[in-house]
Amino acid sequence: MRSGTTSMRGPVLVGAVGKVAEAATLVLLATVVPRVLGPAEYGRFSVALTIVTLGSLAMTLGGSTTLSRYVPTAPPEDRSAVAIALTLRLARNRAAVFAALVLAGAALAVGAPAVFPPLVVASVLLALGLSVAATLVLQADLGLGRAVGWSLRYPVQNAVLVAVVLVLHDDLGLAGGAAAILASAVAGAAVAAAGSGPLRAGAGQRVTPPEGAMRFGLLQAASGALTQLVHRGGVLAVVLLTGSAVQTGFAALPIGIALAATYAVAQLFTVALPVLTARADGEQALRRLAGLLLVPVTVGAVGSVVVVDALVPVVFGVAYADAAAAFVPAIAMVVLAPVNALAVQASALRLRPDAALYAGLAGAAAFVAVCLTLVPGWGAAGATTAALAGTAVTALVSLLLLPRAVGARLALCTAAAVAAVMVLG
Repeated sequence: MRSGTTSMRGPVLVGAVGKVAEAATLVLLATVVPRVLGPAEYGRFSVALTIVTLGSLAMTLGGSTTLSRYVPTAPPEDRSAVAIALTLRLARNRAAVFAALVLAGAALAVGAPAVFPPLVVASVLLALGLSVAATLVLQADLGLGRAVGWSLRYPVQNAVLVAVVLVLHDDLGLAGGAAAILASAVAGAAVAAAGSGPLRAGAGQRVTPPEGAMRFGLLQAASGALTQLVHRGGVLAVVLLTGSAVQTGFAALPIGIALAATYAVAQLFTVALPVLTARADGEQALRRLAGLLLVPVTVGAVGSVVVVDALVPVVFGVAYADAAAAFVPAIAMVVLAPVNALAVQASALRLRPDAALYAGLAGAAAFVAVCLTLVPGWGAAGATTAALAGTAVTALVSLLLLPRAVGARLALCTAAAVAAVMVLG
């Protein structure tokens, strides 16, 4: 994977190490925490965690791709200043959204304190603000070619989250879960602060953001928000369409595990983008990486779906036995991760954020349609089926809008792997 003097091996290795470390914490988050809390309490905890995670992502999406695409093309002496200029512009654009969320949260806490306890709302909002700030800083650090902070942030956060929620839950209940979410956000902010040194080198310089960068970032952010709706909206859809805390917990478990695997794949593409920006064979390198990753992803998915019925009650407890059906579509969704990650980065290399946006719109429309059709009757299984449908439509539209980016062989192999998982499931 080398062309000239730029290699993607280093960033990919750092990203892989970070995801291995994160996986260790996610095992605890996905097994010990649901077992200790039980389906109903885990469902309520998952809603608070989803709000922080989804809100943070919604306000920072597109930033990592924008900085990774534009900072490396600036003159070396200006890169820190360009990273700061783009980050500040992104922060200003999101400030109004955060202010609106704070006002909405305050209104809920004042108007219905029994349903929205003020301490819980305050903890969630503060965690959201810290998470947004940490992400903005680490996106800039990644744009400068430094992948360590970006890769280690979530392992640290998850470790703190698991430890604190297990300690506080028995005494504080939902408030303990909110405190754990806040503590994990503080840990993430500390990681970002530790990695902010190179950014300070450009603090005194004044540069104009590269032409087209803000439009690029806006479209990337919009497409990313739509993707997050498809990925994470299933938990909220179950809450709204069934009102069942148990079904919410059943949905949160497979969705959380599937997204952990999906983002482990996406991480390897994300950290490689700053290097690939400087290479003429960037898309070819992305296809090789996607092809290499599809093999272990498919093997893992097929193996998982064969044993899922027996494994779920053993690993998560008998209270989760009925959640096994919701795992099958979630496992199939993971198989699409290499193709979708490849399409996102290919759209960035081609400076075609509109392609990512249109694919995201199509996927979100499919997700909403399937949710409305299946979730009222199927609960968690309907939510994960909707996530699979939205992810598949996103991949299909990306193939159409980005000719030759994925390649026919990789597309056919991916489709066959998804079909195999669903048939076996």
